[in-house]
Amino acid sequence: MAMLKAALVIVALASVGQALTIHAPTGQTSSSLQDSQKSTEKTQLELGVQAIPKVFPVPTSSRCIVIMICQYMIIFTALALCRSYHELTGVAKGPVEAALRGAVQTVTYGPMLCTLFIACRMRVEFLSDGKGQPQNWVQNCMYAVTFAVMGSTFMVLLIPLVTGKSAVVNEETGDLEGPTKADAETDADHEQMVMELLHGLSAVRYLILLGLYGGLVGVIVGTCTYLPEGETDLTKLPAPATSIVCTMILAVIFFMAQIVIAVCRSYTEFTGADTHRLMGVMHSAAATVEFAPMLSILFLAARMHALQHDGQPQAWSQHAMRVSTNALCLSTIMAVVVPLMLGGKTIVNTTTKEATFEVPNPTLSKVCLAARYVAMVCFYGGAAAVAVSIFLFEAPAGPKHTLPVSPTVQCVVNLSMQFFVVYFALHLMVSVSELSGGKYNMQEHYLFHAVDAAKTTVALAPMLAILFVTTRMYALLITDNKGAPQAWVQDGMFMCSWALFVSFMMCLVTGMLMKVEVDADGNVTNEFSNKFVGIAMTVIRYLTMLLLYGGIVTVITGLFSMTPETANGRGSVPIVSDAINATPIGHSPPGPVMGSF
Repeated sequence: MAMLKAALVIVALASVGQALTIHAPTGQTSSSLQDSQKSTEKTQLELGVQAIPKVFPVPTSSRCIVIMICQYMIIFTALALCRSYHELTGVAKGPVEAALRGAVQTVTYGPMLCTLFIACRMRVEFLSDGKGQPQNWVQNCMYAVTFAVMGSTFMVLLIPLVTGKSAVVNEETGDLEGPTKADAETDADHEQMVMELLHGLSAVRYLILLGLYGGLVGVIVGTCTYLPEGETDLTKLPAPATSIVCTMILAVIFFMAQIVIAVCRSYTEFTGADTHRLMGVMHSAAATVEFAPMLSILFLAARMHALQHDGQPQAWSQHAMRVSTNALCLSTIMAVVVPLMLGGKTIVNTTTKEATFEVPNPTLSKVCLAARYVAMVCFYGGAAAVAVSIFLFEAPAGPKHTLPVSPTVQCVVNLSMQFFVVYFALHLMVSVSELSGGKYNMQEHYLFHAVDAAKTTVALAPMLAILFVTTRMYALLITDNKGAPQAWVQDGMFMCSWALFVSFMMCLVTGMLMKVEVDADGNVTNEFSNKFVGIAMTVIRYLTMLLLYGGIVTVITGLFSMTPETANGRGSVPIVSDAINATPIGHSPPGPVMGSF
């Protein structure tokens, strides 16, 4: 099975590499590709040769998203293989396992960055009627951010090979920690050489931070200042949609805490000043916005479904987006204000990621408690309302013109609900324990441990949803909003979604019978007294893993092999499609409604 996982990763990378070669020759940006195509068409017309139909290349945002997802696959697969090796052989964990754990922390930025790329792409396609690309410098910012994350991962993996010591990665932010003089003094004979090396690594670290945060700011600014061809006045353009605005707000909140932490750490390194208290506060604030990527991709999926009908999400759905976003912002602001201005402290529950506020003043304490519960209700209520609005949406032209919810959006809602139901159940049980004064200690109940174990199974949900949305966006882009991803690609989406759901249910059902134990990768590791039950659970475990990785490879391959002719919602994979012909995409897609992003 380990060989199978490695083979799937290799196939995905080979598909991406081949597609990148086909769609974007080395050294050419998306803009230069369009110029080259126009020149070729002009030459063909002058020579009396029939022009070859132009195919819009895979956008930069999609390329960057796929790069990050492949990075996810490689790192998590390598870590799983390493841990399996140690478990099977009994060899103690060493520097390789530690380096891979650090590498996992460096990709924590990925989901939020990808949602921001999608929001930028949606804004550009809406204003340009699907014919434009983000500014060249914005596309360069996307690449800068993507390769900064990759560079951070390589640094974590290479530092142990060069220095003999594991790289230190901040578990809260995923940033590399700076070297200290003590690192060099570990080898007195080579102190000067090691110190120079560490200074070089420190310079690379700052370049990575510059690429990450500088690129992030560039993408946000570029999204807000984009002007389509022929337009010169930014004030005359339609305001960004609610989903786009909420996504950018969440991105700013998400990364603001990280930027403050990075600045504090750098200030301490250069001056020796103590910024420990402020960094601790910002770490707590950062923990409150870990739900932002999943929330953002749900908003963007709702907008994508509405734009297919040349409309916007319902007014109440847009209000729900604002309410949910503001609730998350309120929790983050309180995590900063309470310890810095009210003399209290913030305690983050490591299980639910919920922040609890303690202040000396009893009245303020009650106010903080009330605000925390209001924020929790608004957050989950808003997310649920947006999900429901997708299925209740009606086209502006009337119900008869309303298309069924696409398989892509179905899968995104499926993943979102799995994600939020897990955390809502944990929040609810913790709240029961807290409000009852410990009389009903739900945290000792088997159900709590089962749901807590299920939390690990949905960790990949945001990145999967992002991959699905960017694939459907490209299918709509190259077909004037009339097509859909190939049927076998949509089957891949269902494979991934149901693989996570089966793992989730397996944890819950097992938890009803016994206390669930999972490994670091979220796999149930209980020793079952019944041999046949143990065999069945092992089979399900590897089957869901096969479906998950196979589905990811399928979707990525489909994205880069998609053409206007194949992006019609049809097509099949021999044997595989016959076996799952009952999926909701077994019929031809309904007729399109005019409109574009």
